[in-house]
Amino acid sequence: MSYYKIIKEEGEKYAWGFMLIQRQHFNNFVKALIERHGKIRLLEVGAWKCMLYGYIKENFGDQVDYTGVDIVDLPDRNKECNFHVMSGDSLLFSSCSFHGVVFIETLEHIPDYVKALREAYRVLVYDGGVFIQSVICTDHNALLDRTHYHVLHPVTLKRLLEWTGFRDVDFVEGGNFAIWGYKR
Repeated sequence: MSYYKIIKEEGEKYAWGFMLIQRQHFNNFVKALIERHGKIRLLEVGAWKCMLYGYIKENFGDQVDYTGVDIVDLPDRNKECNFHVMSGDSLLFSSCSFHGVVFIETLEHIPDYVKALREAYRVLVYDGGVFIQSVICTDHNALLDRTHYHVLHPVTLKRLLEWTGFRDVDFVEGGNFAIWGYKR
């Protein structure tokens, strides 16, 4: 079975959609970037149907210029957003192109997630940030989804982000944890 078919099947099975569980932490992350940089460019890796685009427009208006990437382009994706087909571990953007890179329930789906974090770091401007939300490795759902290549934990992911070069890394635990850090 092709990976595209597995993604479609799993998406329907688990009702994948807009799964921003850690909304307050995400909002604080975006607000901090706007305070530092003014209008920001935000890249969502694993945009799926670009549902975060609507949330961004509703909550931040024109302060955020959204770009989404995913390995598939779905026919029912939000056509208003700036979207590109590409993998998170091989971003075809110039270095220092974005103020923020977000992985909402995505990093665990990327086979080479270390390379994806390096790519996020590369495309960020100085003082830009990464925001990751994922299901914690101790949750049974982390192992049920056949499209997961990894199970993640905020403590080990914090160490990996710091090793990659991110600073001021912080996280909040939960069944779906959030972690963020900055290129400094």
